Amino acid sequence: MLIYLIRHGRTDWNDRRMVMGREPVGLNRRGREMVEVLAGHLAPERIGAVYSGTLARVRETAAILAGAWGAPVIDEPRLDESPFERWVGMTYDELAGDPDFVLYQTRPTGARFSQGEGIAEIQRRALAAVERAAAERLAGKVALVSHSDVIKPVITRYLGMELDAMHRVAVANASVTLLDLDQPARPRIRYLNLMPWKWRLGLTDRPDEPIPGGGTQPGSPDHPGGE
Repeated sequence: MLIYLIRHGRTDWNDRRMVMGREPVGLNRRGREMVEVLAGHLAPERIGAVYSGTLARVRETAAILAGAWGAPVIDEPRLDESPFERWVGMTYDELAGDPDFVLYQTRPTGARFSQGEGIAEIQRRALAAVERAAAERLAGKVALVSHSDVIKPVITRYLGMELDAMHRVAVANASVTLLDLDQPARPRIRYLNLMPWKWRLGLTDRPDEPIPGGGTQPGSPDHPGGE
């Protein structure tokens, strides 16, 4: 079975480098274009079902994809972003001096960023969503649409990485990572952070955008809560 892990398209809050948490933020024009290009790129794969988180930016992304593919959308709240309560609405520059924000970038398992769960709990529920899709097997190929810092913990698990290393993985807006579960005992990541819109829309890397843990994020901001 093949599972396509897809991050939602861009929003105005992404562009402003603001933490969204679970705010009802929809895609902007560029974000919708990015998702439309991704949908066209993946159309030949004949993806048969789309599991979607419940937040506005993810629902909108899932609707575009499913509409292009003629696939059903299945709600999966375990794919939702963390609330990031006290960080919501703040920019990354404003949070630069927050000890927990700094810790989240380097050792996320030790950071306090939500009253209800930590990154280990997010990883557990995200993996449970993957396992649900694999068990239900509505099609041989399905998509899971979610957020960067929900997808990263899934990727680290299947790559055998420590969870604290999750920010070494980049997950851009409207990107897709392909998880191959054809042999459950030997899962594989076939490819990671594929961004077909980057070339189709003439977009280039944005080296001015730092990511947690250092480095740069191709194509879009990649920060906690701005997912």
